[in-house]
Amino acid sequence: MGSNRRRHRRQQGSGSDGSLPQRPTSTKPAWRETLDSWGGFTVVGSLAIAGLFIVALVVFNLPGSGGGGDKYVPIERSQVSGRIEGASSAPVRIIAFEDFQCPYCKAFTENIAPQLVEDFVEAGVASIEFRPLAFLGPESVAAAEAAECALDQGRFWDYHDLLFLRQGRENSGAFSPSKLKDFARELQDEFSDFGVDEFDNCLDSGRKGLLVDKLRSEARSLGINSTPSFLVNGNPFANTSDYETFRTGIQAIADSTGG
Repeated sequence: MGSNRRRHRRQQGSGSDGSLPQRPTSTKPAWRETLDSWGGFTVVGSLAIAGLFIVALVVFNLPGSGGGGDKYVPIERSQVSGRIEGASSAPVRIIAFEDFQCPYCKAFTENIAPQLVEDFVEAGVASIEFRPLAFLGPESVAAAEAAECALDQGRFWDYHDLLFLRQGRENSGAFSPSKLKDFARELQDEFSDFGVDEFDNCLDSGRKGLLVDKLRSEARSLGINSTPSFLVNGNPFANTSDYETFRTGIQAIADSTGG
């Protein structure tokens, strides 16, 4: 009886000829079996496309992910000399240390500086000098050099405005050599006397590099290590995004100098 039970168990696990049953052999390669386990080409392809779409949304909606596309409209300035806007005789002298790739510098340029000009510069009370502190990477240096090339033709402030208008993410190509030359052509569209060949030659030569390095070293010797930073009549002035703080502080300095 025991032998019958053993024989019955063997027959249950064997084929008709007494051999063990074999698993069906798949003709699909391993990668295809894995793909099919995920739902096949249709499902996996849809997931891949959705993933790429999400990545694109994230990248293209990052703040400053690419240069601004707004049309350049020149800003009228009543009195400029090099990198200084305003009268040289103004009793309050504001020096702004900025990097063209710095988003806070862009905010100052677009939101604070115009009000300072209206309230103090146009009244002859203050002047504003831009000093490049190019420390955020190679495109900061390139942009500063390009602005100095524009200065040679008396168009520093116009090029300054274009750089902040076209600002992108740091060292993302927004200030590549070709883009910097494109900006020069935008200037020529507005100012026919601006020579793009002269600008290109200046930029390609790299001859403004020593000046940009010198200005950066001078800023650091004054204890300036971030942007935007300010000196007013030689004294540090608190970096703030609040115009009222600027206005009351500069007004107090102007009052103390009789301005």
